[in-house]
Amino acid sequence: DYPTDTLLPHMKLGLNVKTKNNRFLTSWKNSYDPSSGSFSYKLEIPRHGLPEFLMWRSGGPAFRSGPWDGIRFSGIPEMERWKFVNIVYNFTENKDDIAFTFRVTTPDVYAKLTMRFDGFLELSTWDPEMLEWNVFWVTSTSDCDIYMGCTPYSFCDMNTTPKCNCIKGFEPSNPQGGAMNNTSTECVRKTQLNCKGDGFYWLRNMKLPETSGAIVGKRIGLKECEERCIENCNCTAFANTNIQDGGSGCVLWTRELADIRRYVDAGQDLYVRLAAVDLVTEKGNNNSRKTRTIIGLSVGATALIVLSFTIFFFWRKHKQARGIALYTDLVFSILTSFSFLFCLLSCLNKTECGQTGGRLNLLDTTDDDDLKLPLMEYDVVAMATNDFSISNKLGEGGFGTVYKGRLIDGEEIAVKKLSDVSTQGTNEFRTEMILIAKLQHINLVRLLGCFADEDDKILVY
Repeated sequence: DYPTDTLLPHMKLGLNVKTKNNRFLTSWKNSYDPSSGSFSYKLEIPRHGLPEFLMWRSGGPAFRSGPWDGIRFSGIPEMERWKFVNIVYNFTENKDDIAFTFRVTTPDVYAKLTMRFDGFLELSTWDPEMLEWNVFWVTSTSDCDIYMGCTPYSFCDMNTTPKCNCIKGFEPSNPQGGAMNNTSTECVRKTQLNCKGDGFYWLRNMKLPETSGAIVGKRIGLKECEERCIENCNCTAFANTNIQDGGSGCVLWTRELADIRRYVDAGQDLYVRLAAVDLVTEKGNNNSRKTRTIIGLSVGATALIVLSFTIFFFWRKHKQARGIALYTDLVFSILTSFSFLFCLLSCLNKTECGQTGGRLNLLDTTDDDDLKLPLMEYDVVAMATNDFSISNKLGEGGFGTVYKGRLIDGEEIAVKKLSDVSTQGTNEFRTEMILIAKLQHINLVRLLGCFADEDDKILVY
């Protein structure tokens, strides 16, 4: 009932409904003093809303777990890696308990969840050969994990600059600034809601906003949830409470939307209420951008085709061969032109040409088929190292900092991140990667992947 700083398998973290005892973790004062420290990790159960864990520091919230979505807490998606050490977890809401618990599925395996004196949660497993605890997982330390790191009606995204972004239909309160230039810039609606005729903007991969004061109905689906939000003029957003099996349950926000972040491949759908004019503007902007792109590509492709025919007919005057050879050249010229047009138009189906939604890897070129560089996405590496957490740091060298990590399939990796003060450019870095990728020896570690953009250059072994 009083776990101090450590939770063991089958112990419960949360509320005992019958005794009203809310079991929580408390950090040590420091690494050698077990008296109560500045941090605690406690389940908050609002009168209206969904239960969420909050990490408190000296009486103020420092981190919010997000509500349980049926699979995990929406603000701690990396917990899914626990399965790689045969640990399963669950969050229970019934007449006896509202609590989190975990268990080990393999006999003779021992694990513990500990709150460190510096506020981080870490999952450790016992190594019987080395007779020591091995830290497998530590809570993330990215800027987007800080409680209220961005202002209401904005979301934090580690893959954008700046990290805080106003939700579509909102804009920075300082129009002269023109952008979210810092984490204190407030976002305000472009157009006030009219109640009738409003619509919803679909945000994907989101950590849900703080749910204190929200209206919850766990027996209805998404369609009825939308209808209830439309009927309630104070409703600002809605979402499912459970993302399993296509989604179920309903949560309606009637207050400001706060403490939100966007993930690459985690989180869930959030539907934000906007005035009809802002929805039309957003669709119009998208269509306008796409139309301009199509026109530009079409004009360019047409010019290319005309140029191809011109070159062909000039070439024809100087050729001696006739008949099939000329016919073949003509067909080849036409097919080449239309193939190029098709490639250009295919880019419209992507976020950007050569980009698949994350940060653009400047190494991703096809100038030389012999290079075969093993490329990786930045977000994959960031998740594997808990956003380059200091707890994952192995050391530093002339190249930069080295971190330990674990990929989603369980493979352990070492990640070298180029120092910010390094003067090595992308071309030099790319040349070095080619050399390393070609070197193969039993005593050399294998290069699994690499990444480079204007901000970061990374090697993965």
